[in-house]
Amino acid sequence: MTKNLIAAGLLGSALLASAALAQTSPAPQPGTPAPANFMTRLEQGQMLASRLMDADLMGTDNKDIGDVEDVVLDRNGGVVALVVDIDDGIGDRTLALPLSAFQMNADAATTGSLQSGTTSAARRDDDMRIVLTVPVDQLKSAPEFDDDD
Repeated sequence: MTKNLIAAGLLGSALLASAALAQTSPAPQPGTPAPANFMTRLEQGQMLASRLMDADLMGTDNKDIGDVEDVVLDRNGGVVALVVDIDDGIGDRTLALPLSAFQMNADAATTGSLQSGTTSAARRDDDMRIVLTVPVDQLKSAPEFDDDD
């Protein structure tokens, strides 16, 4: 009787294993969209575009020189430039500059940790300062950006 139970158990295990192997997902058919890779949170050094809009724009001397107004995208969704309003002593000017003209630095006010009861929550990864690395004298002579086509 014990041998029959063991044999039945082994046979059942083999049948279940073969059924599980048969349930592997089929190869995608041509023209079928690929499965989405969903994000569940921001990774280190990433920030949301909504936080970028109207963010203070800092000069290399840590002084507020304007605001980020918009983002220019290409057809593939890549960022081409940031549109900024400069207002620090050079008159109000709207400029579009490539990302290479900016640095995204962790905000000095948020580099520590926040105490919440007995647990410690690290700062948000999207608490960034946007620093324009172009000298102010170049901003004065830069052509203004016109988004009207």
